[in-house]
Amino acid sequence: MRCLAALAVLIVFSLVFVKPAIADTTVLHHSVYLGGLYLGGIETRIEEGERHYQIETSAKTSKNFDWLLRWTIDGNSKGLVSADKLYPLEHRYESIWNRDLRTVKVDYRKSGKVEVETTGKPWNPSAHRTPVDPASLTGSVDPMTAILTLTELLDRGENCTTEIPVFDGHRRYDVKVEQQAARYFRPSRLSIFSGNAIGCRIEVEKRGGFIAGGKIRDLSTQEPVIWAAAPADGARIVPVRMQMQTEFGELMLHLDGYQEGSIRLVKQTVK
Repeated sequence: MRCLAALAVLIVFSLVFVKPAIADTTVLHHSVYLGGLYLGGIETRIEEGERHYQIETSAKTSKNFDWLLRWTIDGNSKGLVSADKLYPLEHRYESIWNRDLRTVKVDYRKSGKVEVETTGKPWNPSAHRTPVDPASLTGSVDPMTAILTLTELLDRGENCTTEIPVFDGHRRYDVKVEQQAARYFRPSRLSIFSGNAIGCRIEVEKRGGFIAGGKIRDLSTQEPVIWAAAPADGARIVPVRMQMQTEFGELMLHLDGYQEGSIRLVKQTVK
């Protein structure tokens, strides 16, 4: 499952890419529920210094669904940090659906060109998909960089209302984010977070790579809301909950683990 959010940025490669002496590391764990049933977990590791960032994400479905499907995802994004902006350098993504392996490699060149290499069968391979204009990839960011950029906007006290170009290696789309009024979340056995969170409603405008005239409704046609907040004093602002309606019921994402420096937050019962 993907959460889509980002800030539009231009790719800058004139900066020197060096690893700083000190980098902040944050580890998040989210649980995903569909129609009230535990679907799986997502672990994200964010390392960010003065000049670089790296995001590593892994996700897998619950063993309770092995009889129906097995889905594992591993992703990695690296890039530069400059003037409070993130500029991706490379994005890697591997997905195994039952026994079908798909990989994506996206590289961002100094010229502004975005190069992509994919392997494996696409979902619904017989379907006709709209073309992706190569020129539209310049200035785009990968989904992982997009989500990090959004949370950093909020961490600086800025409004999350923005519009950004995203490319996931297959599909090119513009993400329109609109800030929602803050909402209070009560303590829950599913989450480590309670309190007020800022809502960011996501609307996706398709640009290319989507099924043309398909009858199957895509999850990206929904308008999910990402709720973000700091789960503890001194913690960074991160997604604490996401919700969206699907054909199979309400999809909910809960933050149930957070680690940064001396801060350790874990819900009492981890699936």
